[in-house]
Amino acid sequence: MMRKGLTRQATIDAAIAYADRHGLDALSISALARHLGVAAPSLYVHLPGGLRELRAALCARGHLDIAERCRRAATGRSGADALRALAHAQRDYARDHPALYAATGLAIDGHGGDEVRRAADEAAAVAADVLATGAFAESSRVHAARGIRSAVQGFCALEAAGMFALDVSVDESFSWLVEALVSGAMSPVEAGTADRS
Repeated sequence: MMRKGLTRQATIDAAIAYADRHGLDALSISALARHLGVAAPSLYVHLPGGLRELRAALCARGHLDIAERCRRAATGRSGADALRALAHAQRDYARDHPALYAATGLAIDGHGGDEVRRAADEAAAVAADVLATGAFAESSRVHAARGIRSAVQGFCALEAAGMFALDVSVDESFSWLVEALVSGAMSPVEAGTADRS
């Protein structure tokens, strides 16, 4: 593959393509070097932090891409409509870019951590903006955003792992989940007021 003119961005793009094809867990500096047809040490010129820096770059890219996909999906919508669009956009992205989506669940510390936090904050801001357009109490927005993100991400992870084996439409199951999330978000239970008996 490419040898001359290899840049940090080209290296990251190649890593994304490799991980989407072989899985995020298969990505390593040596595997990427073989994929690019270069010696592994040459990649450290562009990624001095090695695999940790590479995984952080993929994590940040995933968050930013999801933020953009969700922002476009929710444009011109509000309330329940916007939440539905947000959830479906996240699942569509998980299907289109499995490795980058999986990378957003990585715990990143040290090198690249600040970049990841900024990207994750941008993705969270999109959800906050969507919730701000609807009839959501300000005190409930964080709960709703966290709940929706957690539920959709869990569904996508199970779907990617092939865990939905029953002969029932997975798309219908996802729509059922989204409607349950929307219903809960539109009529939220304030923290601490739920009956715990």
